[in-house]
Formats: sequence, structure tokens, C-alpha cells
Amino acid sequence: MKHTARAERDEKAWLTVEALSEKAEEGVPILVEGRRDMEALRRLGVKGRILGVKSERLSLKDMARRIAEKLQPEEVILLMDFDRGGVRLASTLARQLEAEGCHPNLSFWVKLKALMGRQVKDVEGLASYLENVKKEGFHLLVELSGEVGSNRKP
Repeated sequence: MKHTARAERDEKAWLTVEALSEKAEEGVPILVEGRRDMEALRRLGVKGRILGVKSERLSLKDMARRIAEKLQPEEVILLMDFDRGGVRLASTLARQLEAEGCHPNLSFWVKLKALMGRQVKDVEGLASYLENVKKEGFHLLVELSGEVGSNRKP
């Protein structure tokens, strides 16, 4: 039973990342905390504009203003870490983006945070976790195909 619940959770997490990737490909920028988070999303196949808040070395207010002026997005996806600091950062950034006329989309962050619980504390950890899930799934398929193959009659 535990295995099934975990598999469902992992599948939901992958589907959420795929939906995030689709939004990014449509041109919706994604804000993460730093360079490693940007790289982690790239490893998961997310394309599009991903910006690291801490990489830019700007205040959050200036970052929000710069995004609004240069990119002029209707929507900005916030995908901060899942710890307390990430919660505070997401909240502050959401307010700053709203003040600049951009809609902060927190839905992916909220969904992934709920799915991962205490297992994953940041975006970088999410990528590592999901990469391991993918490897385990591949190994399981290989094992199952080997079992099926061994039951074949010559």
C-alpha cells in the first residue's frame, strides 16, 4: 500500500514538473532562488526563461521592477525552496510582483511543496529526488521485462 501511494505521489510530482515546463515554454518566466535551482530545473527538462533571484544581486523590489519592465509578463511562476526561508521569499516576491502589475503564480510551488512534504526541502533536492525516481522506474522496467522474458517458451 505504501509503495502505491508513493508511486502516485511521484507521478503527480512528475506531472506537475511537466505542466511547469509547458508554461515555461509558453513564455511564462520562472523565478527560483539561485543558480543551482536553475540548473536543477534544466536537468528535469524545463526549458524557457528561468531566473535566479539571488543570482541577480538585486533587491527583491528591484528584481520585480526589472522583470516587469524588461519582460512585461502577465504571469511569473515562483518556485522557491520549500523551507521557511523559501516561504518568506515567495511571499515577499509575490507582493513585489503584484505591486509591479505581474500575477505571481504560486500554484506549482504549493503543489510540489505539498506532494514532497519533508522529503524534499528545495528545488535542487526535487530534481535529485525525481531523477532517482526515474532511475528506479527504469530499473523496475528492466527487471519486469527480464522476468517476462524468462517465462517465454523457446
